[in-house]
This record gives sequence, C-alpha cells and structure tokens, in this order.
Amino acid sequence: MRLRDLCVVPCLFLTSLSIAQTVPASTHVWMITEENHSYEEVVGNAQMPYFNSLIHQYGLATQFYSDQHSSLPALMWYVAGAPVELNNNTVSCEHSEDNVVRELLARGYTWRSYQENIPSSGYQGLYGGADNTYYRRHNPLIDFTDVCPGTWQEWNSLPFTQMAADFAAGYMPSYAYITPDVNDDGHNGTLAGADAWLQANVPAIVARPEFSPGGDGILFIVWDEGNDLDNRCSALVPLGCGGRTAALVMGPRVRVNYQSTYTYRNENVLATVCAAMGLSPCPGAAASAAPMADFFTGSALASVPQNIVISNPANGSTVAGAVHLMANVSEPQRVSQTQVWDNGLKLGVYGESIDAVYNLAPGLHTTWVLDLDSSYRVIHETPATYNVTQLLNGLQVITPTPNAVVPATAVHVVAQADESVPIGQMQVWDNGVKLGWYSGRVVDQYYTLAMGFHMATVLDLDGNNSVLHATSVFYFVL
Repeated sequence: MRLRDLCVVPCLFLTSLSIAQTVPASTHVWMITEENHSYEEVVGNAQMPYFNSLIHQYGLATQFYSDQHSSLPALMWYVAGAPVELNNNTVSCEHSEDNVVRELLARGYTWRSYQENIPSSGYQGLYGGADNTYYRRHNPLIDFTDVCPGTWQEWNSLPFTQMAADFAAGYMPSYAYITPDVNDDGHNGTLAGADAWLQANVPAIVARPEFSPGGDGILFIVWDEGNDLDNRCSALVPLGCGGRTAALVMGPRVRVNYQSTYTYRNENVLATVCAAMGLSPCPGAAASAAPMADFFTGSALASVPQNIVISNPANGSTVAGAVHLMANVSEPQRVSQTQVWDNGLKLGVYGESIDAVYNLAPGLHTTWVLDLDSSYRVIHETPATYNVTQLLNGLQVITPTPNAVVPATAVHVVAQADESVPIGQMQVWDNGVKLGWYSGRVVDQYYTLAMGFHMATVLDLDGNNSVLHATSVFYFVL
C-alpha cells in the first residue's frame, strides 16, 4: 500500500502541448492498468517478452510520467483528469466531479469495468475475491456519484470473466476499464506474472473486429505510477511527481513500432479518449491536455520539442564491456550538433542521431546527451545512469542489439573479445554464411544483407584456430 502522496507537478506547460494533429474517431476505446513499476523496469526486461513484443507492433510513449504517487489518485487522472480521492481506503461513493463515465453516458456510449477477482457485479467492498486480490482502489470509476448504488451503473463493474462471456455473445462495450488482480498487475506479483497475464488475455481483445485491420479500436496498456523511489516529472524535471512509466497505445490505426518522445502524462490518455470518442467537455486537466495524436497513422507529426531519447543503455542497467550508446534528437529548431559527456568528460560530437561505442572504466557512469542550437547553446540535456563491469574471458556483440530492426544497406556489426590467451582472429557469420574474418580482438564492419530475420554470430579463435567463444544475436533486416 502506498500512503505517500507527492505533489502534482506545477510545470503544466509540459503537458499542455500545442499539437496540430487529430486523433481518429473511435467508438471502442479500452484500457488495461498495471501497477507500480517504472519505465526502466519494464521496457527491455527479459521477464516481459510479450509486453516488449507489443512495443514493436504498436506504439510506446518513451517520455510518459505519472502525475503523482499513490494508486487511487494516480488512476483518477486517467478517468477524471484530477486526483479526486487521496484516500486509498475509501469505500464511499461521493465524488460529483466530472468523469469519463458521465461523458460517455451523455453521448450514449456503453461502458464496463472488468475487474479480475471482484466477488460480484457492483461489489462495493475494499477488498475481495480469492485471497483478497481484488483491490477497490484499482477500480476508480466506482467512486463517482454517476456509478453509485441505485444508479444501475454500478452493475457495469463486473468480474473479469464477464469479458469472455460478452465476446461470446457478440457484445463489446464502447469503453472498457480492465484491471488484473494484484497478483497479475505487478502490484504484489512479479513482472513475469504480469506479462503472462497480458499474453493470456490481450490476444482475445486485439482479435476482435474492432481491433483488427479496418477497425476503429484503441487499447491503452498503462501503469498507475513508477516505483516508490521514482519521483520524476519529465526528462527535465527530476523530482516531485509519480515517476516515468511505460504507456502502450495499440490498435489498427497506431503507427507500427512507433516510439513517441513527446512528454505525456496520465491526463493525456484521457484527452485522447475524449478526442477519439467526441466527449465534451473532457474532464479535469484533460480538457487542456494534448491528445496523443502522434501515435496514429495519417496525422502529420507536430513541430514541438520532443527532447532527447537515449534508447541504450537503459537507466539502472549493467553493461559488461564496451558501452553501446544510441540516442536520437528531435527539435523544432535547427540542431547544430549533439554532444556526449560521461562523468564530466566529453566523449564526442555528433549529429541528431548517435550510434557510438565507448570503452569506459568499470564503475558507475552517468552519460549525458546534449543538443545545441545554431548559436551553440544547449537546448536540452538527458542523462542515463548505469554500471559498467569488465568483460572477462568472453566475447561481446555490441551491435546489432537483440531484436533490433536495421536497414538492409547498413548492418553494422561491432564486437570485441577479451580472453586469457592471445586471439588469432575473429569471424563474423550471418545465417550460417561467413561474412569475413579479421585480425585483432575488435570487429567493426558494415554489411549489406537481404531483408528478413537474421542471426549474427561472432567467434574469436586462438592461434591454433580453435574457437574460444561464439556469441549470437537475432535481429531483423528491413
């Protein structure tokens, strides 16, 4: 349970972006909420292969930040554009603030809240189900007067098993709010368990006609807040909010493998719901928040600051051997150059895309990427903090990274070896074909390869041409 309520970020200008885009109209917008994990704990985590596969199929908000800590108020931002109720232990139904259910009903839409392990439809208790794994505070819609007992709307708060029954009957509500129980949403259980739940249940949703090609469905998979120690408000505001989280946007009209670098928060999801479904007014701060329109095909990308995105290495990660830094910059003004600094030392000067390899001393590192305008003044700067360990008796393939998508004309293979015996040569193989052999302990080569799935294998050999180590990486050539 989280009793700590941190302040809501005062820098609302970071949320109220002027984005000249449109969200496609939709009559089917669904949401799945997960619990209490920061972006870096989820994105790229080998315990969440299904969630990370969805990133490549749909869209990921890489600069998404929760407004505040504590489950119920953080979730309230998704449905009311305000924290509304700070007490996680409330069982009252007294809030008359505007909320998404009120606006849905005003427009004649249907809605349902599918809650795993809720004991029964309309249940009002604080906990319930097997081992009390249903938490009322993870079901924020039932705290509003629009859904109180006696309105008949309370019966739309249903056991999760009802979703399968609805699908079997050919029924799909316009708006659905889905919460796994606390063992399956990452709150009490593991991230591997949360991923398994998503893999077991999301396919049934996206297989529906509404989420198939030609459909109008939009599905969000979002987290209420980051972990207890994560108080970030944005890439530029390090403290005071609910942390950086991993927000997925899914649907047949979402850009494939799109990674947005706009700064978004929980109320931007609600603003997107309102824009898609034509809800007006949009509740709370969502009325002035920007919809997440850049995720959708057919909309021109807006000319607003997108900051700097460091895609590798991840914050908090451990890197063995050489460090492969990948970063991209997008600004509305001309960027004269980017610079990379590490622990106070400049490592290099680049253009708007950085793909560089550094041999750094073992220990803790904070690497900063800065972009500069035409007058060589810093526009933005973004850090990544990680730990470097020495590569001992092994072979490291630095690029391509696992599951990377690379252009056919520029497959860049970088690898290095560190062995206790002299290295006679290194070889590069791809899909069983030798691409070349090289002297020394470092490979840095470009190849042109056919489109499709590939497995790159790098070997290091001793002076007798016996293989010491072989390391393989799977990737995709486009």
